[in-house]
Amino acid sequence: KPPFIALFCILLELLLNYLFPNLRFISKPYNKIGIVFIILGFANLIWSFYLFKKNKTPIIPGKKPTFVVIGGPYMITRNPMYLSVTIILLGISFYIGNVLGFVAPLIFFLAVNYVFVPFEENLLESIFGNKYLDYKKRVRRWI
Repeated sequence: KPPFIALFCILLELLLNYLFPNLRFISKPYNKIGIVFIILGFANLIWSFYLFKKNKTPIIPGKKPTFVVIGGPYMITRNPMYLSVTIILLGISFYIGNVLGFVAPLIFFLAVNYVFVPFEENLLESIFGNKYLDYKKRVRRWI
């Protein structure tokens, strides 16, 4: 599941930095840009969670949705939660500053883009039909 993949990616970033400390290429204070990414990612993630809770639809991937959320960040991307986690992982990569750490956000993005998002889109199409298809036509998968 995506939360476990995200946790794995964070641990991978830390491990790669520990094993290969000489591959740091972003030094202080420039690495602080990572904090901005992390804050923006968490803010968008919380907003996205809030909209799911407000509309009483499950947040857990694979659970049967009861509502198609199309407001807020969902007007810009169909996957703001996954995008937020990717941004957080990028922020951690910038903050750590190790070139190998940037493989972690890429792993997360590829996993959700090619495994979880297609499954979720098929589920939403089967439940909501044209309502979801119309939304898909208006809003891009990412940005």
